[in-house]
Amino acid sequence: MIFLTHRDTENHLKSSLNFLLFCILFLFAGSTYSKSLKIGIVEYPPHLIFQNNQVSGKLFDYINSVLSPLNYDVEIIRLPNGRGVLELKKGNIDMLIPYDDVTEDIDTLASPLFHPVPGLCFKKENFIPILSATHRFKELTVGVPLGAPIVAALKNSEAILFEIKGDDAISRGIALTQIGRIDAFYHPSPAQVYHQENKAYKELACSYFHGYSNGVFIAVSPFMKHKDFQVVDARLKEAMAVMTYSYYFAK
Repeated sequence: MIFLTHRDTENHLKSSLNFLLFCILFLFAGSTYSKSLKIGIVEYPPHLIFQNNQVSGKLFDYINSVLSPLNYDVEIIRLPNGRGVLELKKGNIDMLIPYDDVTEDIDTLASPLFHPVPGLCFKKENFIPILSATHRFKELTVGVPLGAPIVAALKNSEAILFEIKGDDAISRGIALTQIGRIDAFYHPSPAQVYHQENKAYKELACSYFHGYSNGVFIAVSPFMKHKDFQVVDARLKEAMAVMTYSYYFAK
């Protein structure tokens, strides 16, 4: 039998407490994870706009309001059209906003943000009201934002597609149409600029490619942590149930 002295007992208790504290800290550290997100943003006027190295637009504000309660450390990365999906697949970003190319095998959050209908905007005197009459596109020069997914009706027509590069491609495309440098401009959602309240576009007339509406989603990387995916997906569903982005945009 071994008898402990008072000093031995005190040292033994200290060792036990230190070991217990170590175990608690180890278990706590193992149960936590880094709450950070890298979000790639591609310009998608008028919802997402790049100006002076900054991102703005109602979709940016809406996403910020969705994520803020989750207390993530969010890094925003501005990306040119066409590069976003590549960075997502490599795992260099966790999410990509927006994403509307249904031909790619990319995972997304469950709820689409909205469903735009693309179209063409013309000077009023050159207006083509029915875009299913694609024979009228022959030799028309149509401005297209670089990397924008183009509907098959336009892609397979005899129109001359002119890529517009750089930031704020939508506004520059509209301006080129107004001064006659191009015959028409392909807009991912003409309804956002073609309305009576928007005096800057009063010289334009826009038509729609009806039947080509696709959902706009938030794409996620295959390397995104499953727990982060579940948390963000649940939060987006909750926010959309309170107020959809379409309603938020129209306010």
